[in-house]
Amino acid sequence: MTEAISSTLNRGMIIKWLANIAIPIAAYYLLVTFTSLTPPQAGFMACTLWAVCAWVLGTLNDVAVGILLPGMYILFTGVNYGVVYGPWRSNIWVISVGGFILGKIIGESGLGKRIAMSSVKALGGSFAGALLGFTIGAIILSPLVPSIMGKAAIFMGIAISLCDALDFKAKSREATAIVLGTCIAVGSTKLAWLTGAGDLVMGMGLVDKVMNIHTTWMEYALYNCVPALIYTFINMILVLLILRTSTDNASIKKIVTEAHSALGPMTHEQKKAMYLLLLTVLLLATDKLHGIDAGVVLMVITAIAFIPGVDLMNSKRLSTVNFAPIFFIMGCMAIGSTGGFLKVTQWLAGLVLPLFGDMGAFGASLSSYITGAGLNFLLTPLAATSTFSSPLAELGLQMGLDPRILYFSFQYGLDNLIFPYEYALYLFFFSSGYINFKDMVLVMSVRLVVSGLFVACIAMPWWRLVL
Repeated sequence: MTEAISSTLNRGMIIKWLANIAIPIAAYYLLVTFTSLTPPQAGFMACTLWAVCAWVLGTLNDVAVGILLPGMYILFTGVNYGVVYGPWRSNIWVISVGGFILGKIIGESGLGKRIAMSSVKALGGSFAGALLGFTIGAIILSPLVPSIMGKAAIFMGIAISLCDALDFKAKSREATAIVLGTCIAVGSTKLAWLTGAGDLVMGMGLVDKVMNIHTTWMEYALYNCVPALIYTFINMILVLLILRTSTDNASIKKIVTEAHSALGPMTHEQKKAMYLLLLTVLLLATDKLHGIDAGVVLMVITAIAFIPGVDLMNSKRLSTVNFAPIFFIMGCMAIGSTGGFLKVTQWLAGLVLPLFGDMGAFGASLSSYITGAGLNFLLTPLAATSTFSSPLAELGLQMGLDPRILYFSFQYGLDNLIFPYEYALYLFFFSSGYINFKDMVLVMSVRLVVSGLFVACIAMPWWRLVL
């Protein structure tokens, strides 16, 4: 039996690998034969399609794809090292490194759990209050932990602990509301801040390159903080309305209070971590005044964490930080740098431009949102961001629109999905076994429509006002 299962799995993987190789090769010959693309441009499209297929089919680890993709561009397009590895000269990898280390400090010190649980306790007099507490906790941690999965690890544990304490059975409507609501809060709050997730840093860098500008941390917050927070609370209300429950609010308050008391007084290490985080936020928020780049700020904060007396980071803790996603991020960045150099982004913009036609700002923004939501079925948000941010920015310039409006709308589209496999964040929470699949699909389907209306009627007018 075991051998039969193993044989089936092996055959399945062999078929996937054959498809992963055959589809890009076929695409290359079709593009060279039936389009105006040159062989290097078609080679770029084929290599990128290979990476997409690898992500979709799971034939190769995400990080391995990120490492291999730049080399493939050099081999099959003739583009030089300076172009392909050009993104390493940006601040994106520096911000990622600093964010990962900062996330480790928050997690190891217990400050992240304290912030989240304190938020729940402050608003935990009811079921809705508990979910609101998780949402506020996510808002607080969002700009401080650029790793979306780092925030997920903190909040999922707390959400499950609350479900267990309240005796909410796995996949019940109550458990689904708590765990799914927490997951949505973690995902949606990232849109408010440039350091909310690695893909936002990468995408904004690509858009800035097309526009020949530099968006600071505070400028990004000005553009997105208000609409993203409104969006987050709308999401919370949707979860509460769709997954209505009848719970004993007195019991919830008692259990949350006991769990918070079990944390004990704030430790000396947590106080130091809190002061370091406050300093980080202060420096990031005043970057317009002091002119220090966000990446440099995070490196300085990281160095301070090693100073004797501070002792929030050491060689042992540093060795446990997972830096592997950086190679995935920078590999994805190579898509934008190589495509831009080969002018494939202009070709893609030329294909998309007629579709947007005479839509104007409203129609173009809504179309960008729909494009992002549609790509979720095939690409991870990071891969979609790296592939489509530059073409969207080019499109905005050709249409006489601020490209950032299209990019921001696109990111909201990527935040909206239906099935858990579409994004590692939702897959992580769903794998806990506490979320009912049908309830999740219902919530996410309604959210997809409501979010589109939000982008068109609330977010876009705000962006046009502040940009």
